[in-house]
Amino acid sequence: MDRRGRLTAPERREQLLAVAGERFAELGFHAVSMEAIAESAGVSKPVLYQHFPSKRALYLALVEDAVGEMQRQVTSALEGTTDNRQRVLGAIRAFFDFVEDPRFRLLFLTADSADAEIAEVVDTAQQGVAESVAKLIAADAGLSTPSAELLATGVRGLAVAGAQWWVDQAGASAEAKEDAVQLLARLVWRGLAGFERS
Repeated sequence: MDRRGRLTAPERREQLLAVAGERFAELGFHAVSMEAIAESAGVSKPVLYQHFPSKRALYLALVEDAVGEMQRQVTSALEGTTDNRQRVLGAIRAFFDFVEDPRFRLLFLTADSADAEIAEVVDTAQQGVAESVAKLIAADAGLSTPSAELLATGVRGLAVAGAQWWVDQAGASAEAKEDAVQLLARLVWRGLAGFERS
């Protein structure tokens, strides 16, 4: 903030994204108005429109931000070790950690999949994660790129579905969450280990 207590333009944009993200994640795209977002953020509608020309532009910015964060978390887990079993565990744990971020709901629960551009952003992000996993599988198992991509897409689907299931288990303990991560990681690892080079 400056001396008058006002936010800079980048700070204001981040604040608006945070407020809008919470509202969209809670209610979905169609149930939230720009007026409601402005009111929640404590700004006028003209200020909101200075940063985002439409509700769709604001929503798309949020989805792109969520996509980037998901990819960062999973990529960090994959690149954080050379131990393949730990890579599997780390990647699944990253998905479960992302579940606790409101942006998860934007991508997997409330994203406006009827909007072709938004659906493409989400699909591209998920495909990017699968391609990162596929490269590791291809290198370690000696499989063709299409075969490795098929397995990686299955792994991604299992992790996302497991994480989505976890979202519905409100109030579960951190210990129970870790148990779920370990169970899925064991399932994935036992499947992928069968493809390792002998």
